[in-house]
Amino acid sequence: MQDLNKHLDEVQNKISYYFQNVDLLYQAFTRSSYSTQFGGENNEVLEFIGDRVLDFYVVKVIADRFGFTKSQSDYYDENEDNDEYCIIAHKNESDFTELKKEIVSNKTLAKRIDKLGFAKYLFMGDSDIDNHIERQEKVKADLFEAILGAIAIDSDWNPDELQHSVELMLNIDDFLEDVDTEEERPDKFKIENSITTLKELAEHSRCSLPQYEQPDEQVYRDGKYWWECTCYVKSWAVRHTAYATSKKEAKRYAAYLVLCDFYRLPNEFEEEEDDE
Repeated sequence: MQDLNKHLDEVQNKISYYFQNVDLLYQAFTRSSYSTQFGGENNEVLEFIGDRVLDFYVVKVIADRFGFTKSQSDYYDENEDNDEYCIIAHKNESDFTELKKEIVSNKTLAKRIDKLGFAKYLFMGDSDIDNHIERQEKVKADLFEAILGAIAIDSDWNPDELQHSVELMLNIDDFLEDVDTEEERPDKFKIENSITTLKELAEHSRCSLPQYEQPDEQVYRDGKYWWECTCYVKSWAVRHTAYATSKKEAKRYAAYLVLCDFYRLPNEFEEEEDDE
């Protein structure tokens, strides 16, 4: 084991937090076996506090990164949608519950303590030293949480300091970088439903009845023969012509392009068109 007194600056630099009351940092590294043998306070109450800090800020980071209200969505329809809170596509509450559990697990916290190289600075009683307790996963996880608890008390629960400490000590971006952040397109704006969507909008007086113009013969374009269809919504002053390998697909695509234009939505098939 190494003397924490000689490595205070190194430890504080690694967690990017410098204590006003450095005794709190010492306490975070003090096991109950040490305080029982030599007196003073141990890190158990700080670990309890840090556990709550960790849970709260991991959830907050997930919510900040992947949550939004519907009015922030590309697909928000102010006439039909309530401004509700949502989570990004392909994820639901259970997915994020599992993600959070992984991030705050003893295994994760112990690995981070190993990466930071902090276990060797623990103050331990003789029994812990004899049993090499500093190697145990739970002991390292408790140390991680105790450090957060110490920061909470020392900073007077400063939210910016706490969130920064959680993100830095966890290196949380490693867990979140592979989460798919693409927002799921609502069914009514998918190409397979585009004709029906325009028809229903017209029925609810949201637009004029769409008009379709479709030649009886295929047209030659870009070295290939295609079916062509033009969709025009007069009340929106929006007209688009689409080309596809069948009459049905051309009509659906033309309606889809009109919806994309009017609602300023991304065209999912734009790259495919560019490649052709």
